[in-house]
Amino acid sequence: MPLIDALSVARFGTYVAWTGGDEALALQLYTYNSKLSEALHRPLHMLEITLRNVTDRRMAAVYGPAWMDIPGVRLTPYQNACIANARDMLRKQRKALANDPVVAELTFGFWTSLFGGSSHHLWQHLRTMFNAQGLQRRPVNQMLTDMRILRNRVAHHEPILLLPLHDRYTALHELAGWLEAEAADWIQQHSVWPQAYLGAPSLVPDPVTGRPVVNSAVIGRLT
Repeated sequence: MPLIDALSVARFGTYVAWTGGDEALALQLYTYNSKLSEALHRPLHMLEITLRNVTDRRMAAVYGPAWMDIPGVRLTPYQNACIANARDMLRKQRKALANDPVVAELTFGFWTSLFGGSSHHLWQHLRTMFNAQGLQRRPVNQMLTDMRILRNRVAHHEPILLLPLHDRYTALHELAGWLEAEAADWIQQHSVWPQAYLGAPSLVPDPVTGRPVVNSAVIGRLT
């Protein structure tokens, strides 16, 4: 069975379009996308775990261990739904509804949403959890939104080559360091990103149409 049948025409067709119909090159590009996703998985894993644990500790320090259930926190309907879903999942798995399991079950989207505009009132407390001076909520929220989008695309095996990946990796490492220096050190020590990334964008705008096409500078280096 051709690999395209395993991947589906719709999924593989994106890569074929980027290579101007060259299916062999498209497969190389698909494989490269997979390698980069694998290289990002470990750093994203550390960032997600660090973010949720540091945020939970900060919220507990301000509002108490049961902060998720305190009306004064003014969680949004989305955030409350996330908590309810996490607890329902734990019940189905016959697990304890203690704080640590709930924290671990909550999605990355929940944690990043605490820095969004609808929860701007929390920033006065949350900004002190970052080991950096002069941070503003909106730039931090944008960085976390970028991380969430990248994380979800990696988790769902979607193309990530259109994203400014080197900038995203740099921001990821920076965010981890703001949250916990040891987390950034762990990423630095265990990351394979420098070996996986070719050092240049794999896609560039076509000079005529403006559509993304494979960068000639990386052809021949994708294998």
